[in-house]
Amino acid sequence: MSKYRCVFMSCVAASFLGSSVGVWAQGAEEEAWGDGALARSMFGDDFEQSSDVRIKSVAQIGWSHNDASDAGWSPNDGHTNYPVVGANDEGFQLNGIQLTAEKSLKSNILPRITPLPGPKPEEFSWGFTAELIYGRNGLMAGMYGFDQQWAINRPGNEDSVKAATSHQNYLAAPQAYLQFYMPVLDGLAVTVGRFGSGVGYEIPPATRPSPNFFYTHTYALVSQPDQVAGVLVSTNVFRNNYGLLAAELGVVNGRQNWQDNNAQKSALGALRWRSPDMRTWVDYSFMSGDEQNDLDHDIQMPVSRILSDTGLRRDHHSLLVRHHFDERWMLAVEGLSGKQRGNADHSIDLITGQPFSGAHYRGANATLRYKSSKLVEYGVRVERFEDPDGFALLPTTTVAGSYNAVTVGANLNLHPHLVVRPEIRYDWQSDNDGVRAYGAGRAEHQTTFSIDALIYF
Repeated sequence: MSKYRCVFMSCVAASFLGSSVGVWAQGAEEEAWGDGALARSMFGDDFEQSSDVRIKSVAQIGWSHNDASDAGWSPNDGHTNYPVVGANDEGFQLNGIQLTAEKSLKSNILPRITPLPGPKPEEFSWGFTAELIYGRNGLMAGMYGFDQQWAINRPGNEDSVKAATSHQNYLAAPQAYLQFYMPVLDGLAVTVGRFGSGVGYEIPPATRPSPNFFYTHTYALVSQPDQVAGVLVSTNVFRNNYGLLAAELGVVNGRQNWQDNNAQKSALGALRWRSPDMRTWVDYSFMSGDEQNDLDHDIQMPVSRILSDTGLRRDHHSLLVRHHFDERWMLAVEGLSGKQRGNADHSIDLITGQPFSGAHYRGANATLRYKSSKLVEYGVRVERFEDPDGFALLPTTTVAGSYNAVTVGANLNLHPHLVVRPEIRYDWQSDNDGVRAYGAGRAEHQTTFSIDALIYF
């Protein structure tokens, strides 16, 4: 217990440190964020203004420990926090070093994010985003038919067990896309390339903590689509006294898929409403399309675990409501559901080796945040995720049942170049028929102590 007391006191001390950094960080809240400082030092302070291109960098390093691995396996085995994600490993880890180059659109709509108030720009605009990440986060960011096959990612892209025990780092290009704004309707934008789906609340990985306030992530994030490759059209429907409404619709190859593993495309879409004062956000987002591996294509595990000679559609729906009560308090609540269709006569689950007749899942999570100052913010998150078929949380677990979690943490904005995020998280299973998911199958609950640092340069 002394180890846990030590970690707990470290988190508390870090929180008090954030509350007392006023003298050292005086005026820091008035400065620009530190990402982009390295590029400005290399290319000059006027580079961004003259080119409209911003180059920014962030490094994420962390430390974590749980009370379940001691009973089951060694923390050196890797991925010992699973099925908790974000801080996948115990001990020290390099989550990622990320480089981003971007040219922002001049528009009244931010694709996959929000419609914007104000006058409609009447000129055509274009932009781009290109990202590169190296570290443990690169494993989840890899895309089939693209960076997942890069030689630098071996043996992890071929031997996941060996990669976990060696704590292998991965190189990936999470996003690489072009965007075009056209002054038609009330503002329209087109995104083409490889980009984050925009489905659900959390986004992996992000260069800024929000909406990823905590170091660890929700089970919802594991189930939702991540990066996709294709085309997305975003347009404003109305912007008036009733609020702002944007609609999005796209066609993509599938989940984490550059080279489609079947003959069908997937549909991606969203409706995003904002109150006139922009304090209340309501987002409905979805993705729907065949996700099985065809018999004549490469197997794409673990994203597509079903092998079939017929099309099997997977649907994922998310409804998010977010409200800022004032400058200090914010609440975000998400409900989600998903379904993978099956056909027991024509499909096989590659994990179980048994005929696959279908699976479904659903969940809900809520995050309450309180900003005590411009330097310190606290948060609490609760979640319940029901996966009765043990389908939705692959690759973190295949244990069927319900997963419950409570997370308490803080964001300490100690400097424009540094954010520290301590947290304590408690997870437990229910409806699992005695099958255990934590501590290598030896525990039904887990307490995780984690802290990370985001360094912007």
